[in-house]
Amino acid sequence: MKKFINHIDHVTWISKLENLERNVAELEAVTGGNLLRFERNDMGFVMYLDWDAGLEVVAPMEERTEFNQALHDRLESHGEGLLGVVFGVEDLEKHKAKLEAKGLAVGPLMDDLPTSPWHHRIVLRERTAPAVINSWMVLGQIDYQDDVIKFVDVK
Repeated sequence: MKKFINHIDHVTWISKLENLERNVAELEAVTGGNLLRFERNDMGFVMYLDWDAGLEVVAPMEERTEFNQALHDRLESHGEGLLGVVFGVEDLEKHKAKLEAKGLAVGPLMDDLPTSPWHHRIVLRERTAPAVINSWMVLGQIDYQDDVIKFVDVK
């Protein structure tokens, strides 16, 4: 398996639920991506992801949850648009400890569910980090099967 270390893993946009399908279609049209839908009912949001392209769009479900409240707040304060990035780290727990030693708060562990459409292709572990330049930062230790991200040699 491979993972991004000290590199952006993927970019996340936030959408209102009623605009989600249109926003995903626009992103796919521009990038040629193929974002797969997955609902995290346990956390109260819908996501579309294309791991191959590093693209994600999230939308909070209408019913407020402890997790999706921050998404609702972000939509109310900033509207739809770029939410943040997931930054790949080698060891999520060691990176968390380094940030906490500096007095920076790191969020709880988030991981993938075995019901996701990509669960068989990746091992996902993430934690929220402090915002940077008005954008969310998420630390990711995401292991990809070798065939997930296409790399080509250039001459």
